[in-house]
Amino acid sequence: MEEVKEKKVGFSRERYAWMAVSAILIALIVVFALHYHRLGNRLVEMENEREVLLDKIEASIGQTLLTSRDRVQLQRPQEDIVSDLMGHKDLISYKGVMGGTMGFYSQKDIHVLTSRWVLASFEDGHIGGHMLLEYAVSPEGTIQWKVISAYLD
Repeated sequence: MEEVKEKKVGFSRERYAWMAVSAILIALIVVFALHYHRLGNRLVEMENEREVLLDKIEASIGQTLLTSRDRVQLQRPQEDIVSDLMGHKDLISYKGVMGGTMGFYSQKDIHVLTSRWVLASFEDGHIGGHMLLEYAVSPEGTIQWKVISAYLD
């Protein structure tokens, strides 16, 4: 009989040990689940912040440094100046790489600074650079361009 009692006592200790281990594991699972939930919420918050920032960036791209006086002095609309420059890839002295052709491909990357100056980015799909240009509008309405400075990124 004594042997049976010892086995029952040993069995009870083992059972309590497994219950304790199980409780610890359950507690860890709950802690990690809460942490995962918090991280998920933070990710959603960050994605919302990202969208707001992207909207602000997109809205600011169309902005210009032109003053109201500069706008009056423009002899052609800003859009015409940008469009004209996009047709003048010959102003870019750098050669494209890997079969690419240098050009002004994005209107968003051409900024009319004043009634005389334009800052423009150019690229070939692989490499790119930036350029400061001076322009003048002739009495006939054509635009003459002069590269002031240019560099590759």
